[in-house]
Amino acid sequence: MNTQTTTYTAFSGSILIATGQPTELAIKIKLIPKTTENILIFNDRTGLQTDLDLSGTELEIQQRYSGPEPAKKVGRPKLGVISREITLQKKHWDWLDQQSSSASALIRKLIDKELNDPSSESNIMLAKQSTDRFMSAMLGNMPNYEEATRALYQGDQTKFLKMIQDYPKDIKEYLASKTRHIF
Repeated sequence: MNTQTTTYTAFSGSILIATGQPTELAIKIKLIPKTTENILIFNDRTGLQTDLDLSGTELEIQQRYSGPEPAKKVGRPKLGVISREITLQKKHWDWLDQQSSSASALIRKLIDKELNDPSSESNIMLAKQSTDRFMSAMLGNMPNYEEATRALYQGDQTKFLKMIQDYPKDIKEYLASKTRHIF
């Protein structure tokens, strides 16, 4: 998807309670009075469920989730560069050699272009998979779940919206937001 900072969304049952980066989300959740429903937290980019450690004070939570990423030892760690190898055919190397930029710079530019294009084929598939993960966790036992999932992968927005129309408001709105570039 895009290269922006990843956000997370928390639900208590079918109620959306907060969205944000881990630090702010953990603090918001910690301040919520105990609920009878479990709080589920989803990575908005991948749709995967995650847990946040809410123990300690607000300052401890901020330190826990705002700390620097551990640096990799290979490449240029201060710049976030990780050294790896790729294998290309001769025709690919020939094409790269004809470009005005270095092979690495050109490959980074092509990848960044793809990452930042929400309507690219690969990003649409990633968005579908992310939405599917969320739906499986939140709606797996709901009526029309399987039909909604089929419509999602078929790219049938009309049928998808029809299948989710009776779902709880917050979940329906979250799904509409997650699928805005899919259809």
